[in-house]
Amino acid sequence: MIRKNLILILIIVTAIVARLYGLDLELLSPEQKASVMFSVAIGVLSVFGLYLLVKEIFDEKLAALSSFLLATSFWHVLISKLGAKDIFASFVLIFAFYFIWHGLKYGRTFDFFLAGLFGGAGFYTGKGYFVAPLVVLLVFWNYWDYVKKDFSLSKYAQTKTTALGGFSLLAITVIAVILPVVFFIWQNPSFILLTDNSIFSTAEPFALFYQNIKWMADKILFIEFAPPAGGANLVSWPITVFFVLGLIKELLHWLKRKHGHFSVAHTFIFSWLFIMPIPVLLSASQAGEPSVLGLSIILPPIMLLSAQGLWWVIEKLNRWDHLAYPRPHKHWKELNAGPVLALTALMISIALLELF
Repeated sequence: MIRKNLILILIIVTAIVARLYGLDLELLSPEQKASVMFSVAIGVLSVFGLYLLVKEIFDEKLAALSSFLLATSFWHVLISKLGAKDIFASFVLIFAFYFIWHGLKYGRTFDFFLAGLFGGAGFYTGKGYFVAPLVVLLVFWNYWDYVKKDFSLSKYAQTKTTALGGFSLLAITVIAVILPVVFFIWQNPSFILLTDNSIFSTAEPFALFYQNIKWMADKILFIEFAPPAGGANLVSWPITVFFVLGLIKELLHWLKRKHGHFSVAHTFIFSWLFIMPIPVLLSASQAGEPSVLGLSIILPPIMLLSAQGLWWVIEKLNRWDHLAYPRPHKHWKELNAGPVLALTALMISIALLELF
């Protein structure tokens, strides 16, 4: 327990140092300084929240890897320093889904109330957040299918009651939080309609949408042997490699439907990854490209899938190490010194590449 807490503390300290290093507040007004410091705090709390979320869904090792990658992510650090609203959008998503998952896992209705507070706050970050309820609905549908097929009749009835009550409370809380937004839209209906910053205001919207998808793929998947600060990518090339590995591995796992239904955890990850950037891809700008800041909302699932790919590689190295140097009375899943040192060196190298 002490070792796990120490790892989390080191990750949080790394996130704080990365976001405060080089931060110049001298020329800013008091209001601007407060905005930047609030954004930095939200960025650090996002790292902590991702650790909690991934720990609930998977385990501590993936939680540590995912949160460390987010803590040292160049784009996440940059947006934290800019005081941009986009950092708040991903922050509320992380904690809203953490409390949703915690409520489903332990049957605690109050968690759905907290999820509603965080989830409702996200609607104040802009129209790009308005697709978030679709992710929640997909998770709820998948969870419903899961309990029907995997639970006994008595347990199913109890879980159904808890889930329905929880999601009802979630919906009511969100509605209560966003009442000012609803009133504003009622008074200004043009706000929610497609405006000049939409690709549908152009002559070839579908061609532009396809172009924006390619743009997003280039930002994430294109291998560029340069740090993100000097290149155009959202992430450095090692994370791109691990992200592709994790994406393929987890997508195949999701599509297998081992127990006759899709994995709820994977439905959540892929829904966040593929649905949340849609508003960004539907937007147009004078430069002809969507907002890179808006695309940062999918950094948490990117880091989680990258951690999945990275851990898969470490497990393969560890198995080969056990085969080459067999040790009596030791299971191959227990990491040997070689893979541990390799993982440590790799994480330090990724952090240096992302931040410098």
